[in-house]
Amino acid sequence: MESNLPKTKFIEALTLYQPALEAFCHAQLGQRQDVQEALQATCVKLWEKSGEWNPETEFLPWAFAVARFTVLSQIRDRMRDRLVFDEDVVRAMATDAELAAGQFEDRREALGICLQKVKSDQRELLQEHYVTGRSIRELSSSSGRSENAVKMILLRLREQLSDCIERQLRLNS
Repeated sequence: MESNLPKTKFIEALTLYQPALEAFCHAQLGQRQDVQEALQATCVKLWEKSGEWNPETEFLPWAFAVARFTVLSQIRDRMRDRLVFDEDVVRAMATDAELAAGQFEDRREALGICLQKVKSDQRELLQEHYVTGRSIRELSSSSGRSENAVKMILLRLREQLSDCIERQLRLNS
């Protein structure tokens, strides 16, 4: 019978503090249906974690921590579900995507021309990082430069290439 004592204490504590948990969920969510869903999910999680609760400690702070994560998860899920675009927004996004896709080949050609203007060691650094996928740390180690120096070189090269690509596109239009 001794083994059932912790479960009995858990059920007593959950029953005693369920109104406080409901109030906590209500303060966070407001809508009754959302509150009930969060409370139910909290109670299920508390039951699943009941073996982790020490009956010698206070129940409510532990239960509030579980409820807090449950509510945050529900809010995150609710926000994700509401991410629906207006038809005009979808059309505008589609138009922008079509325009970008149409310019892709021109930009790729301009990048090829601009890369030829970059020094070979800089081009190799770009290749190692962006094509091969070597990290800043690896590039720093192999080149004998600090990580900050490698980051700054890559930043400057990206800016140079971006400016060159824009000039190239203006020349071609």
